[in-house]
Amino acid sequence: MKPVVLIHGYSAESPSADPTSIANIYGTLPQRLRGSYDVIEVDLSRYVSLNDSVSVADIARGLNRALLEQHPGLLESGFHVVIHSTGALVIRKWIADFSPKPSPVRNLVYLAGANLGSGWATIGQGQIARWGRFVFERGAQRGVKFLQSLEFGSSSTIDLHLSFMRQDSRMAEDYKVQEYIIVGTQADPSWFEFPIRYAHEDGSDGVVRVSASNLNFNYLEIGPKKDAAVLPWPAIQTAVQAAAAKADFPEYYEVKSTSYAGKNRLLVPCGIPYRCAHSGDTMGVISGTVPQEQIERMLKLALETPERTLTAWQRAVAAYDRETAQTFDNARRMQKPGLFNFLSDPRNQYDPHSQVIIRLRDQDGLPIPIGNSDIFFVSNQQEKGTTPIQSLMQDTSVSGVSPNVILFYLRVKKFQRKEQDWVDQLANVYDFALEITAIEPAAPSQNPLVSYLPLRIPLNRRQMSNLIQPHRTTIIDVTLLRLPSPEVYQLIKS
Repeated sequence: MKPVVLIHGYSAESPSADPTSIANIYGTLPQRLRGSYDVIEVDLSRYVSLNDSVSVADIARGLNRALLEQHPGLLESGFHVVIHSTGALVIRKWIADFSPKPSPVRNLVYLAGANLGSGWATIGQGQIARWGRFVFERGAQRGVKFLQSLEFGSSSTIDLHLSFMRQDSRMAEDYKVQEYIIVGTQADPSWFEFPIRYAHEDGSDGVVRVSASNLNFNYLEIGPKKDAAVLPWPAIQTAVQAAAAKADFPEYYEVKSTSYAGKNRLLVPCGIPYRCAHSGDTMGVISGTVPQEQIERMLKLALETPERTLTAWQRAVAAYDRETAQTFDNARRMQKPGLFNFLSDPRNQYDPHSQVIIRLRDQDGLPIPIGNSDIFFVSNQQEKGTTPIQSLMQDTSVSGVSPNVILFYLRVKKFQRKEQDWVDQLANVYDFALEITAIEPAAPSQNPLVSYLPLRIPLNRRQMSNLIQPHRTTIIDVTLLRLPSPEVYQLIKS
């Protein structure tokens, strides 16, 4: 088997760069790789993330230099990669910016890869985190630039993943890299002591959400219809006023393009082990003893799948799905909560969730801050017994580094004790519409010289099932028309 390169995540670098300290980063994983597989070489990465001047792009450049200067043989012979957590962004950035086609990377395994961020990234940039690093980690910085790429809705990270959707830059077909995802959905019980929702939120391993790790995301582009840009000003004002009053107005926007995983793109094998958390010797995805047997099966399948063989790689999708099904069968039989924990059911940690990310820009490509806009999922509750879509929302996040991006986290299935199974929460949601309005701030005494044409996209249940899917993210790029009033420019006869 070709060499395996291990890449750690944020803040996992050892205090020093001696071999023993670096080996300790990965726990028992290197020894297991050498003992269970026909691995000829295991190369351990160590990079700096706890420095405010170092970005993910810098680390990818550092990886490229290390490959060229320290291990050029890897580029010639090819190698497999196993990453943990935010190592996902490092290797994907290296492939996008430096890898030839086909890539020397053959099989790439993400162990709880933070592909679409982590809620901890925002907390890690706070003042408390700054003091904690300084006091308890010998003056270490927070790694602000690195954390910005890890924020929910980081625009640069979204663009990194979208770059692999281009016809000449597809990961499997063009780079010939076969990816695999292994991520847990049960936080370590000891983490429940933290008064932070991301330490123990359902659908997450305590650091990374399953839907944020899963690369089988869907993508939509929404933009104005052909004649919307030449609407007369009175029609624009009427639409703006109607939207503000929650009244009807014409549909001036449409879905321009879509890319659905499994339909427009090949599926990436994604498996969820039972009782698997982000880290730790008991439940951790790298060295945890509890989920180790199941993780070993998935890891072995990934590393031993024939290289550059799409049919064999796609067969792993079903194998990983079977592992996930076994996990949920096991979770279904989890012990019921005790007397003093009757308000929660541990099986709800396995509730499948979905993320919907909306990024707003105008027709010039300039960002429209979420603070200047309103985004609504408006449920049509004409049928008796229907559920508003808002009741499924568990968390909403606006990116600090990309303030024109908002993320909604929805519980799409929920374990019900009566049914002893996970029940689809979307089944009771009637057709709804996505509505977006925005304003250009002006002085109170002035009429607005610029208006954004409001958006309304109605969605039926079939469209909704494509938009909101268990364990997945949907990214929606929205172009809102920014239109000037007649007062901005006038022509008169001399």
